[in-house]
Amino acid sequence: MKRTACMVVACALMISGCSLAPAYHRPENVTAPDWSSIQGEAVPDKEKTGQGLATDIPWKTFFQSRELQTVIRTALSNNRDLKSAVLSVRKTQALYNIERSKLLPDLNAAGSGDYQSDFHGNSVEKYQAGLAMPYYEVDFFGRIKSLGDVALNKFLATDEARKSITISLIAQAANAWLQLTSDLQTLEMSQESLETRQQTYELVNKSYQNGVATKQDLSQARIALETARVNTILYTRLVQLDKNALVAVMGTKGLSGISLSTELDEKAVMEEIPVGLSSEVLLKRPDIIGAEYSLKAAGGNIGAARAAFYPRIALTGNLGFSSSDLGDLFSSFDNAGWGIGPSISIPIFNGERNKTLLKAAKIDQKIAVVQYEKTLQLAFKEVADALAARKTLGRQLEAQRMLVRASRDAYDLSMKRYNEGIDSFLSVLDAQRSLFASQTAEIDLQRQELANRVSLYKVLGGGLAH
Repeated sequence: MKRTACMVVACALMISGCSLAPAYHRPENVTAPDWSSIQGEAVPDKEKTGQGLATDIPWKTFFQSRELQTVIRTALSNNRDLKSAVLSVRKTQALYNIERSKLLPDLNAAGSGDYQSDFHGNSVEKYQAGLAMPYYEVDFFGRIKSLGDVALNKFLATDEARKSITISLIAQAANAWLQLTSDLQTLEMSQESLETRQQTYELVNKSYQNGVATKQDLSQARIALETARVNTILYTRLVQLDKNALVAVMGTKGLSGISLSTELDEKAVMEEIPVGLSSEVLLKRPDIIGAEYSLKAAGGNIGAARAAFYPRIALTGNLGFSSSDLGDLFSSFDNAGWGIGPSISIPIFNGERNKTLLKAAKIDQKIAVVQYEKTLQLAFKEVADALAARKTLGRQLEAQRMLVRASRDAYDLSMKRYNEGIDSFLSVLDAQRSLFASQTAEIDLQRQELANRVSLYKVLGGGLAH
């Protein structure tokens, strides 16, 4: 009997660990092979010979402004979303360790004493101490291994989600800082415009008192003054909202220690971003890698569901000492003993529960494939959108700057003609409005151009390199 038990245990351990999970194959790429196929033109030579990939550029190199680096560093240290993601990674890692531990038997150290006596005064004592293996499932068909693979891939997917949140947080912090800087610059311009129009109104009012300017000129000057006042109040509110948003992203109590700028700097963000020729660079994005891990986890669930159709083999055992005298418990190997007991559980009838679970696992795998393809397509669209914006924003900004110069010349000419009595103040008012509108549009376009660089860096998976 002892020989039979030992043979059962040895054979079970030798053949355990096979897996019924389907072999993993990465789904075919559902996007265009390169960017030029949808951009309508060939990729520039500088992209072909670029300096690596965006994923290889550390964020401290990409963001060249010290103020911006401070904002990002603070956000990475304090943002609550990122902290929650880190804790989620730790949780899934703990769950994986639990599943992995099931591949090894549990050993418990135990001791007991038993004293019995009958009504005639006869007594019996029995003491035991040793190691016990309460239940160990031999992974004959890979059920536990498959569940371990599921837990591992979920852990890895969660870690990729943390990386994705990190990349998004860096871009979010940068854009919040750029928006605040942009509105601060516009607010400063509005305040200067308010002072200028206040002076203009006083001059027109003085001319009106002297009978030179008309009442209509005075009314129009008042309109220009109050318009500037409204703009100043508007951007004062927007600046405060921007500060609140930046504080929330950084996860701090305020902006203490954060230097604020009132002028956008084109050198704050790296201008040339290597894109690469093939769309396969997207496979380095954490969200796509995470979706692939989720797909692998779905395959592990299929393996576990298939294993449920087959018998489960388990072992129990003990090794220790037994004696009727506590003092002699460990005194001799004659008191030592061991025992082992294999057991088997064979599924016979479960109302087609196992078939239904297997079917559900296969459907989950198909869903995971669709989600992977969807994630890949969305990533491709994000890069294509960023590239499309990059192609036009630079030219649009240059054209806007030319418009600002033309508007300034028109305003100076209108003011000169009004002072010479050739035109009414209405032409000055129109020129002022056009100049202010073109200046604010220039500032916003400059912010959009910088934000586009940030967006392209983000959607290409940049931000994790150190």
